This record gives sequence, structure tokens and C-alpha cells, in this order.
Amino acid sequence: MAGAAAHGTIETLEHAAELTPLLLVRRAAACTPRCVRASTDADGRLAVPWAAVGSLTRLMVARRAIRWAAPVATALWLAGFGALGAGAAPLRVAAAPPGLRAGAVPLRAARAVRAVDTPAQLAVLPATALLLMAQGSGTVVFARNANEELPIASTTKLMTTYVTLTHEPLGAQLVEQPYAAGIGESLAPLPAGARLSVPDMLRAMLLPSGNNVAYSLSIDVGGSESNFVAMMNSAAAKLHLGRTHYTTPIGLDTPGDNYSTADDLARLTRVLMRRPLVRQIVDEPRARLADGVVVANRNDLVGAYPWVVGVKTGSTDDAGECMVAAAALNGVRLIAVVLGAPSDPVRDADTLALLRYGLSLYRSAHVALAGHVYARVPVEGRSRRAKLIAGRSSTLVLARTVALHAALAVPRRLVGPIAAGTVEGSIEVAENGRRVESVPLVTAAAVPAPAPAPALAHRSLWLGWLLLSGGGLTATLLGCSLRVMHRRGTGAAVGMQR
Repeated sequence: MAGAAAHGTIETLEHAAELTPLLLVRRAAACTPRCVRASTDADGRLAVPWAAVGSLTRLMVARRAIRWAAPVATALWLAGFGALGAGAAPLRVAAAPPGLRAGAVPLRAARAVRAVDTPAQLAVLPATALLLMAQGSGTVVFARNANEELPIASTTKLMTTYVTLTHEPLGAQLVEQPYAAGIGESLAPLPAGARLSVPDMLRAMLLPSGNNVAYSLSIDVGGSESNFVAMMNSAAAKLHLGRTHYTTPIGLDTPGDNYSTADDLARLTRVLMRRPLVRQIVDEPRARLADGVVVANRNDLVGAYPWVVGVKTGSTDDAGECMVAAAALNGVRLIAVVLGAPSDPVRDADTLALLRYGLSLYRSAHVALAGHVYARVPVEGRSRRAKLIAGRSSTLVLARTVALHAALAVPRRLVGPIAAGTVEGSIEVAENGRRVESVPLVTAAAVPAPAPAPALAHRSLWLGWLLLSGGGLTATLLGCSLRVMHRRGTGAAVGMQR
């Protein structure tokens, strides 16, 4: 961090801390007859001749320094800066995530994005299997035992959701079926016979992890539980989830039969999160159903951390504590999977560690804004240029270390007629020399054809006629002038003869 002072340069954050007393000394010098001058020592540090300042000035400086230093130190601590020592790493100030305004959320939510574990630290997290995936591209950012087939508890309900949305219209009314619950099962407070829409049934299943609702969906959608399970396995094959097998729509322990992997769960979640309804439901801390019943989300991270936007928890004796989570921050979207954690707090901590690590690696770059003018191209036979606008908006998620290069590809000239909205160019975006995006540029308005040739010929004939007519008129006037001059000459000659 560098900044200029009157008699030296502030080169490090440690030196910057000396700015406050320097400014105070300058103010004090204006009130005393002595001349106070600051300079730099051999190490480049600011040296202030305190002996030149009276005791009263020194007391004022000390009091103001304490008054100013306290809030400055507090602000630096809250911002996550470490020790202010020489050789400290350069500071990077990240943009505040949406909703993380001062006082808007708990401090732990604001600090959670800044505390980032290293890959080595992630590798020793307690959970059995871990995976972090970029939601948009499907790129695996971090994985450990991600292909190990493990029991997955109530994260099974993600496939129950997929099958239901695939086979039932959102406006359908489904009936809550009678369910014989075992001891300790998680249930939604819905009475048998209640009629709810598909979205509300999914809320009652996903948020409180209602086993009774998952069973009801299997009957309502599949006709029987066994038939619905067959539909789940068929969907897994269609989605190429090769290490996944279902024996229940609920996720209860069925040894050796109901299993999946962290990688398969992440890929299934990536498909589900493309649906606006799913994104809305899993991001709700609680929801009120149409019949007035309120259901709460068992995912503790949703609501506590604004950038955590879902997705599903699970817990059984065989599976341990499981979590499929999603994060969205400044255009960056991630999916984290934690399987086999020993407890709820460990599950949450492992999930946050994965998501924080991913958010530290990626950034979003706005490439184009739909409707914005990016080029003005000459038009054949016309004086006014044609505007080319972006046909769509584009935002890329990329590693923070990657540099983007954008170039306009547009013609030198347009020849009409061209309809509005016609693609006539593009914005080409390359990442490390490889093209990663192409945004079409379209005409903002219709481009007219060049002025027709007959009109130009008619104009030329008209101008020629005017020129010829002018020439004839000039000749006529000249002829008249000559006749008058001849008559005058003749008259003058006769007078002389007389």
C-alpha cells in the first residue's frame, strides 16, 4: 500500500498507521510558535521531532490519537485484516455480498466468506466424502472420496422431487396419504387426506424433510411406492448417475441398496437448480402452506448466511449427517456435498469450509448487457450509421487468476435493407487464448436500402435541364443586348452625319 506524504512515502500498512499522529502534529504546529517538521529515517519510516512540540500539544495529540485509533483498529479487525506488521500480504478488498450491509445480518455471516481454508485443510475435514462443484459449468473444484457409494439419508428426496416435477403439472392437487411413521422419523404436520398443490407438497417434503409427504408423493405420482422407486432408478440412468441406486423415496436405511455418491448428488442438484421453483423452495427458511400449516427448513445455514441458498439435509444411523448445499454470491454459484459427517455442527462447518473456499477462487465478469449499443457501422448509400446492440446479457464465472480478452467482430459497412434484430456482428471473449463466449450483436432498428439509382438519374437530368435553361436564357439576353447596342450605334452614326 503506497501513499505520498509531505516528507516521505508511506510504503506499507505499518507506515500508514503513522499518518494519524503526523496529521495531528501538523494541526498542532499551526497553534504553536515552533516549527514542527516531519521527515523519514534511514528505513523510510516517518520520524516526528516530538521534542519540538509543547507538552500541551503532546497531550492533545495523545488524546486525539487514542480517540481516532480505537475506531480505526476496530474497523481493521472487523474487515478481517491480520497483524499490521511489515511484510504483510497485500490487501484485497472484496465487494460486499448482497444483503451484507452493516447491521443487516449477523457478524458471523459477514465474516464467513472471508475465512478460507486451504485445499490441505479441506482434505482433513471429518466427513467421509466431500465435493465442491461450480454449478454453471459442472467443474469439480475439490473432491475427496466423491465417487464412493454411500448411504445418503434424506438427500434421497432430491430424486423424489425430480421425478415428481417430471411427471406432475405444477397445478395438480395431490392428496396426503396415511403413513405409519417409525420412532424418530421427521414428519411434516399434514393430516391424511389433505389436498395440496405440487409446490406445497414439495415444500412440506423438502423443508422439514417430511417422510410422510415423500411417501404420499410416491403413491400419488407412481401409483405405488415400488413403481415410484422404479421411476427414480430410471431417472438416475437417464441422468447418467451411474453410481446411484434407490430402494425408497424417503431415504431410510436399507443396507446396501439405497446409495449414491457425492459426485452423483451434485450433478442431480445441478439439474434441479435449473428450475426456478426448486431454487425458490430450498432457499426458504420457513414457508406457510395453502392450508395455513407452517413448515421450517431443517437446513440451519439457510437464513443464517444470505449466500447459502439451499438445498437438502439428511440424517440416519448408517448415513451419518449429510448435506447438499448451494451458494450464490455476486454471480458465482456453487454446489457442495458432505456425506457421513459425525454431527450436525461438523456437517455445517464442513459445508461452509467448502463453499468459502470456492467463493474465494471465483469471480463473475459482466461481458455484455442486452440492448446496450456496442458499435455504430456505416450504411451503404446513407449518411446515418446503424447501431448494433447486444442481443442478450452475458456474465461469466471464472477463476480470479484468469484474464479475459474481448473483441468486437463487426462488418466495415452494412448494405440494406436489413430488418431490426438481425445478427450483424458479435462480441468475442477469450480466456487465456481460448474462446469462451460469443455474444451476438443485432441491429437496433431496420437498416434502409441505398437510395435507388433512378432517383439519382432523374436528379441529374433535372440539374442538366436547369443548366441548359440557364445557358439558353444567357444567350437570349446576350442577343438582345447586341441588338440594342447595334441600334444605338446606328443612331449615333446618323447623328454625326447630320
